[in-house]
Amino acid sequence: MIAFVVGFVIGYLTTIPVGPINLAVIMKALHNRTGQAMMIGTGSALMDIIYCGAALFGISTIIENPTLELLFRILPFVIFFYYGIRTSFFKLPEPHLTQNAEDAPGFKRFFLLGMAMYFSNPSFIAYWVTIGGIVHGYHLIERTMYDSAMFAVGTGAGVTLWFATLVALIEKHKMRFEPKTLQHTTRFFGYLMLVISLVLGWNLFSDLWLK
Repeated sequence: MIAFVVGFVIGYLTTIPVGPINLAVIMKALHNRTGQAMMIGTGSALMDIIYCGAALFGISTIIENPTLELLFRILPFVIFFYYGIRTSFFKLPEPHLTQNAEDAPGFKRFFLLGMAMYFSNPSFIAYWVTIGGIVHGYHLIERTMYDSAMFAVGTGAGVTLWFATLVALIEKHKMRFEPKTLQHTTRFFGYLMLVISLVLGWNLFSDLWLK
């Protein structure tokens, strides 16, 4: 049980910093796509469990492959560049501050999107290998299959709760925003995604052609 609690705390706290998946969840929640937002977050949480478990069980080499690594570096650049351009410079849908028919059952693709966005960043396995080394090095959990599994499940639960917290906070405060404010906020996140895509693209270019 201690392993679950430790994993839960680590999963919750380390998901708070704003990153690509948080941005996707925020943008969906701002336009009342709360179900879609949670599906993206839950898909990401499942990948946390898988990656964390892989790192703790010592099978990270299964995921490491030069071709896959290159593909998963190109994929996030393309995704964020596309959505950055689309959100920053094209017409945005009108914000919906009431329940929308599009946010209905049948949005499994957003769960898969959350998994794909997570999987597109191969650095996560290195991150979880590092976390695994820390929790084992400081003897926060026992070196048993049971504790490793409980720690991995705990991280997934913590990540899921963070996304639920994030969506709830947006739901609580967005009614104070004027539609134009929501539009400007969405544009801001579009520009932010564009910046992220340019940084990813530059890093990819410099690693492939400038070394």
